[in-house]
Amino acid sequence: ASPGDPSARRSEPSHEVVEAATLTFRGQPHPVAVMNISSRGTMIASDLAPRLGESVMIRFEGCSQMYAFVRWAREGR
Repeated sequence: ASPGDPSARRSEPSHEVVEAATLTFRGQPHPVAVMNISSRGTMIASDLAPRLGESVMIRFEGCSQMYAFVRWAREGR
């Protein structure tokens, strides 16, 4: 499908409203770049190498810290 084809679009839009967050990974805080956020999750870019299913905590500026888990990891994202 071509990029302009409606069938190629995600079922839910992602919002690029936050640029950075702090990820607590194995007990240590790490600043990370936020690529996108949706109700289904957040994609970050970092040099960290988490395991699938591993628990982390993420904090966006001005928000409370929240638990999350790794659903996938590939090429620094």
